[in-house]
Amino acid sequence: MALTPEIMQKIVGPLVSPDGPFTITKDAEGYLHFPKADRTLHDFYKKAFGDFADQDFIVFENHRWTFGEVHKITQNLSRSLLNLFHMKKGDRVAIAMRNMPEWCFAWIAISQAGGICVPLNGWWREKEMEYGLQDSGAKIVFCDEERNSVLTPLVDKLKITLIHTNLGLFNEVVALGEKLSVINPNTLEIPNVNEPQDVACIMYTSGTTGHPKGVTLTHRGVLNQMEISRMSEVIKLSLSRLPGMPPLSSKQPAVICAIPLFHVTASHHVFLSCFVTGRKMVIMYKWDAGKALQLIENEGVTVWVGVPTMVQDLMEHPNFSKHNLSTLTQVGAGGAATPPSQVSRVMNKFKGVSPSNGYGLTETNGATCWNQGPAYVAKPTSCGQPLPIVEAKVVDPDTGKLLGPNQPGELLMKSALGMKGYWNKPEATAQAFDSEGFFRSGDIAKIDEEGFVHILDRAKDIVIRGGENISCIEVEGAFHTHPAVRECAVFSLPDHRLGEVVGVMVMLKSGHKCTADELREHVKPMLAHFKVPQVQDIFFTADPLPRGATGKTQKRDIRAQILQTRAPAKL
Repeated sequence: MALTPEIMQKIVGPLVSPDGPFTITKDAEGYLHFPKADRTLHDFYKKAFGDFADQDFIVFENHRWTFGEVHKITQNLSRSLLNLFHMKKGDRVAIAMRNMPEWCFAWIAISQAGGICVPLNGWWREKEMEYGLQDSGAKIVFCDEERNSVLTPLVDKLKITLIHTNLGLFNEVVALGEKLSVINPNTLEIPNVNEPQDVACIMYTSGTTGHPKGVTLTHRGVLNQMEISRMSEVIKLSLSRLPGMPPLSSKQPAVICAIPLFHVTASHHVFLSCFVTGRKMVIMYKWDAGKALQLIENEGVTVWVGVPTMVQDLMEHPNFSKHNLSTLTQVGAGGAATPPSQVSRVMNKFKGVSPSNGYGLTETNGATCWNQGPAYVAKPTSCGQPLPIVEAKVVDPDTGKLLGPNQPGELLMKSALGMKGYWNKPEATAQAFDSEGFFRSGDIAKIDEEGFVHILDRAKDIVIRGGENISCIEVEGAFHTHPAVRECAVFSLPDHRLGEVVGVMVMLKSGHKCTADELREHVKPMLAHFKVPQVQDIFFTADPLPRGATGKTQKRDIRAQILQTRAPAKL
């Protein structure tokens, strides 16, 4: 049966009508939102813990926990934060670790008890961790053993308390929480002190400045994204009841979490969305395509969400055909641009799977556009149409003039999904929005005559390596500390697997000599490993770097010159 726009409207129309479960209205400030969504994360968790108590929730290595078991753990952990560590509403509590169950336990415990979660990039080094903690003001940090060794030198300097684990479930803290519940059984349920407009989390993102900015996301913003997930599931159910459409499986849905949880794609679209349908989440400590294929088969994974690099790794793994992947119904990619050729490859490699692709930012609580199934196959260069509560427009980046269909310009979006602002950065916050409250994405795009968004380029000075945002200015700053460097420019280079990698052009000072190896070794201690360019991506010039009339380095010209002399990446 062909899913025509008329059929989709017949299904979606009643859902978003004034009497429907997903009615959409504008608030007093003109932001589209779902007024019937859960008010706070506390409410959101409580509902799911009750509905799915006996179902598997988190699987990690040889361990698994049901929703009910996670409820007990996180209640005790919240109680410990409140009574032992004296956390108050609005206090920032950081999480610094790789993908582990405790990351999720900490997030739930903090946010349901009125604290503000501050996920820190697990690949950061001491200097970057110090900045994130100082900027956010977090005084309590949940960490794993590796991050504990990085953070220990900062304990006295920043006056922070570390709660660390090695798959120990924060045993001492949880045990203390259990004792407290015995002493005072009336405190079994953590009270809800949150309000919809309260900040739920501060997530750090690299942009055009040297330091990452803390993006403040509210309970309402997070839960409007969850309502999109809920509506998507209702639409799937309605479609499955149409003549000729395959019925939905009665088995528990499952997803693999292979993306770092400190990214909004993983925290929102993988972890938190499990609360919507009682989905099982299989956590991977680190990326391994072969292990992922085995987990899909063993755990009956139904949905895959990952960066395009991971999807490619799965398809190219030598053991791909040896595994039963028949439970998969959807393979989605996000966090970085998906090569158009990957759409048809997914259709051919994963039988019976619907490919999908989304576009969004940390500042928008993740996805703002979504493209899936036949629409994605028909328009593989598009990230889809804006979500129902997202208004999008394309404007001239210099004048702000509204542009028409298929005219390239900067993509701006307005929605209840948007951030409250950048933490402690009022000027950056003001610059991020236009006079009508639209967020400036920093991406160059066009919107076609059918309303599909096509991302064309990037206005922001960043490199997106396998889904990781890298500030060009930060990397340039590290190279400039070498005494032989006169000037340098950092830019993106296409890469077959990662999409983009860091490239740098260097001009040395007169009379100085330095090799690419020496420069790379010099910057390694200053930057997280994914920000350090490979030797073959460090270039030298004897001439001053090209600049425009305003004195800005013409990075596109440098990049184009390099690409003319090297083999193109097969994207």
